[in-house]
Amino acid sequence: MSDVEDVPETQLEIDDTEGAELEDEDDDDMEQITAQKVLETLETAWINEMCAPEILPSQADMLELMVSQVAHMEEQMRDLDKNDFRAVVHSMELERVRYIMASYLRCRLQKIETFTQHILNQEADREPDDKRLSPEETKFAQEFASNVDEYFHKVATQYMPNQQRGEAEQRIVTPNLMSHVFLKANVAVPAVIVGVDDEEVDMAAGSQHIIPYQLVADLIQNNQAQLI
Repeated sequence: MSDVEDVPETQLEIDDTEGAELEDEDDDDMEQITAQKVLETLETAWINEMCAPEILPSQADMLELMVSQVAHMEEQMRDLDKNDFRAVVHSMELERVRYIMASYLRCRLQKIETFTQHILNQEADREPDDKRLSPEETKFAQEFASNVDEYFHKVATQYMPNQQRGEAEQRIVTPNLMSHVFLKANVAVPAVIVGVDDEEVDMAAGSQHIIPYQLVADLIQNNQAQLI
């Protein structure tokens, strides 16, 4: 949001002003990160999550920073007159930020509920630093899987013959990683394989493509490209 002229010390815009700087506690150097950068990171993560067929690495740290910033902005807004036009503008911006955060979390929960066992199996094989779920999401997924298994056992699987029961338990819903996605390259990426015949294409920075997700999944996670 652009700055409003004559804004008092209670600066409310999510911008690069000094009052909007936050500390990333996970960085050994305590690097300062602006609220605007946090919001941009969350917006990109939100769109990527909405468009990707699989669940992506959690942005729980950025989400926590943004929640703190929203609370700070709400506190500052109390100093503004409700009839002040700036209060209306800031309130709309806060609602937009809240929507992005809520939609991002809803999308991740929907994927966890749809691909529960697949996600848990993958998480079990990953190194601690490569986990994609936050601790809270992992707990939710485990409890959800347990509740679903218990329910289906009560209403169905306990009445099935042993062979059919085993087949039912082995059925795991997995995402279609070969589904096509719209992609925008953030940087120049040479020699990207785009077809089953190992066809390659050089992606220029800013170029847009339609391509199977699995072929560019690494580019998304490395922030070399983003989904649109």
